This record gives sequence, C-alpha cells and structure tokens, in this order.
Amino acid sequence: MNISPLDIRKHEFKKSIRGYDTDEVTAFLDLISIEFESIIRENSMLKDKAVNSDSQLKKYYDIESTLRETLLSAQRAREETIETAKKHADVIIREAEVKAAAIIDEGRNELSRIRSTFTELKVQKDNYLAKMKALINAQLEMLDNLSFQEEELNKSDTDSDSGEEVPPVSTEKEKGKKITEEIVENENNIMNNPLDQVGQNEE
Repeated sequence: MNISPLDIRKHEFKKSIRGYDTDEVTAFLDLISIEFESIIRENSMLKDKAVNSDSQLKKYYDIESTLRETLLSAQRAREETIETAKKHADVIIREAEVKAAAIIDEGRNELSRIRSTFTELKVQKDNYLAKMKALINAQLEMLDNLSFQEEELNKSDTDSDSGEEVPPVSTEKEKGKKITEEIVENENNIMNNPLDQVGQNEE
C-alpha cells in the first residue's frame, strides 16, 4: 500500500496501560515522515533525471543512427565514385587502344605503300638503266663501225683548205664515251635515291 508522510504523522495508535510514551512515538513518527518525505523527493528527482537521461540517451541514439546512415551513404557514394572512375578509365583505355591500333595499321599501310613504290621505282630504274646501257652500247658500236680511209686517218692536223683542226677519230670516240658515262652517272644518282623521288612525287 502507498503511505505518505502525512499518513505517518497522523497515524494514531491504540492506548494501553503499558503502552509506549506518546510523545516519543509522535516525535519518532515525525522524524520518519520527514525522512520519508526526503526519500520521496529524492526519488522524484532521480526519476526526473532518469527521464532526462533516457531522453538524452535517445538523442544520442538518434545522432548515432544518423551518423551511421551518413557514414554508410558516404561509403556507398565513395564506392560508386570509384566504380564510375574505373569505368571511365576503362573507356579511356579502350579508346586509346583503338586509336593506337588505328595508328599502327595506318603506319603499316604507309610502310607497305612506300615499299611498293620503292619496288616500282627500282624496277623502273633497272629498266631505264637497261635501256641506257643498250643505247650506249649501240652508240659505241656505231662509233666502232665508223670507217675512214687510211689517208683521212693519217691526214694532217690542219686542213689545208679550211685551216681548221681535224680531231682524230679516237678523240671523238673518247668524247662520246665520256658524255655517255656522264649521262649514266647522272641517271644513277637520280635512281639510287628512290625515296627522295617518292617524296617529290607526293608533293
């Protein structure tokens, strides 16, 4: 049952012949009521503190939950950012690989084209040199087949009628050979640099 300090103060005991001293009992009851009232106030304060503590603890729990959710959100955002960065990096790498492959293919095609052009020029050079050699041989054979009369070969260096010098046949042949050799040398210089010729043709 619930007893209040006032109930303690007002409680009355039955009187008997050999009973306790009434004043002492009343004084003791007053003391008990005072202590009981103090205990009740302290208990009430503790209850209030407990309620406040519970409220504060609930706030802490709420803050902890919010922080935990924020941390999880940040972690998810971090993971998503890393995943997005990886995908972006993979795309960049694939694009770079495709471009590199295209550049390599283009370089190979260009090298193949240059080699093909070089081969064609070499064939043209060989054909041209063959024709030049045939022409030179024909010219030399023509010079060798020139026949002069014995008296014309032994003719004086000065023509009595014209007064002009007549070079001997051997000198004319040497000049023809020299001119032919210069032509062949010039053609060889041009044809021995087919890559330069390729560059000129492309320009």
